[in-house]
Amino acid sequence: MAARLGGFGCGRRAAGGGGPGVQPFVLPGTEPRYAPDRRVDVEHLKLEIDVDPRVPRVAGRVTHRLRGLLGATRRVGLHAGEMRIGAVRDGAGRALSFVHAGEDLSLDLAEPLAAGQTVEVEIDYAAEPRRGLYFVAPDAAHPHKRPEAWTQGQDEDSRYWFPCFDHPSEKATSEVVVQVPDGYVAVSNGVLVGRAPGTSGHTVWHWRLDHPHSAYLVMLAVGEYETVDLGRTPVPLDAYVPPGLGDRARRALGRTGRMMELFARRFGVAYPYERYAQVVVQDFIFGGMENTSATTLLDLVLYDDRAALDFDLDALVAHELAHQWWG
Repeated sequence: MAARLGGFGCGRRAAGGGGPGVQPFVLPGTEPRYAPDRRVDVEHLKLEIDVDPRVPRVAGRVTHRLRGLLGATRRVGLHAGEMRIGAVRDGAGRALSFVHAGEDLSLDLAEPLAAGQTVEVEIDYAAEPRRGLYFVAPDAAHPHKRPEAWTQGQDEDSRYWFPCFDHPSEKATSEVVVQVPDGYVAVSNGVLVGRAPGTSGHTVWHWRLDHPHSAYLVMLAVGEYETVDLGRTPVPLDAYVPPGLGDRARRALGRTGRMMELFARRFGVAYPYERYAQVVVQDFIFGGMENTSATTLLDLVLYDDRAALDFDLDALVAHELAHQWWG
C-alpha cells in the first residue's frame, strides 16, 4: 500500500495462523467484502490519451481485450466515474449500446461471447478528474510550482481517469500511449516502446507492461523531468526528478540497486520486471506509491546536503521496492 513519510506500520497476523494468542487482522465490526463477480477477464488494456499538465483534463480512448469466462456473455460491466463517454465499439468497428450511470458503465456486445473467446472493446471518453489523476500548477501563492500531472489509483480511483474494471482482483497487461506538449516527459509502467512526434508541438510516448497488474497500479506522470541513471544492475534503474536535482536523486535513491540485489537473495526470486523507475512529483498525497515497475515519490525525498548529515530515506525507498515482489 502507499506509504506515508515517517513510520511504517505493519498489520497483525491474520486469524487462523500462529497459534494461541494471535490477534485477528481485521478490526472489530468490520463487514466482509467480496470481489465482484466477473463474466469476462480483462486480458489487456491500452490507453491512447492526450494530457497537457497545464490543463486539468484527459481525453482519448481505452481499448480492453476481454476473454469470456462464462457461456453466452452479452453484457459487460466496467467502472467510469465522473467522465463523459463518447462512442463505444468493438474491434470490428461496430457501435455498441451502453448505459453510464454514476460510476458504472454497462456495455452490450454485438454478439454473445462464449467462454474462452476474446473481443476488443474501444471506449472514447473525456474527463476533468477530481481523483485518480491530479494536476499541479503555479498560482499566486506558489509561483515556483511546475505544471505537472500524476496519478494515484489505490484502491479504486483509476476509474476517475480512464474506464476500467477497477478492482484489485482483476489483473491485465497494459499499454499507455500518451501525447503531451513538447518539452514534457511522460512516464508510465514497463518499458518505453517508443517516442515519436505527434500533432504539431506534441510528442507521443508509448509505454508497455507485459505483466498482468491491477488497474489501480496503472500509473502516469507528466512533467519537466531530468532523467537520472541510477545503474543498470540488475535491471535499468531510472529516476525522474525536477531539473537540476540529479545530485540529490543520486544521494537519496542511489542505493536502490543494492536493495534490489539484497531482496532477490533474501526472497529467492529475481526482481520480476524489465525496468524500475522512481518518479519524484510535487504535492504527492503519500510518501510513495508502489505502481508496478514505476514508483511515485513525494519531492521531499530530495533532501539537501545538510539534511543528509543525519537523515536518509532508505526505509521509504526499500518499502516501495519490496512491494514489487509482494504486491
